[in-house]
Amino acid sequence: MQPVHWPAILKFDQDDELMYLVNHQDWLSFICANQFTLDANDKLIDSVGHVYGIQTQSQQLASVNSCVAELPSLLKLGDDMSVLQLLPLVRQYGQFQGHCCSSKIIFTTIEQGIATVAELEQLY
Repeated sequence: MQPVHWPAILKFDQDDELMYLVNHQDWLSFICANQFTLDANDKLIDSVGHVYGIQTQSQQLASVNSCVAELPSLLKLGDDMSVLQLLPLVRQYGQFQGHCCSSKIIFTTIEQGIATVAELEQLY
């Protein structure tokens, strides 16, 4: 697996919500608590624009000793996200958060877009 460049955001399929993840520890905390609620089309977007699918293991009951081995993993997808593709996602998230001027949100790099998501989370 290609390493994820942190920070990153989770894009939930069919939802305007984005989730800011500072580092791998944030990812592990999220995935441990939510592994059974993920949609097959949810994506992780890292700070250089790499897009990862979340590959879930078979839905088997696992013993306490094997829970970590059953956690979903990240699989890099072929196409990277561009700034022009990320911009409407962040604007929609701003609207979702109740930001009145989300159409004025602008950034020139993926890293700035992810930082904008973090700022929007702090505001609301």
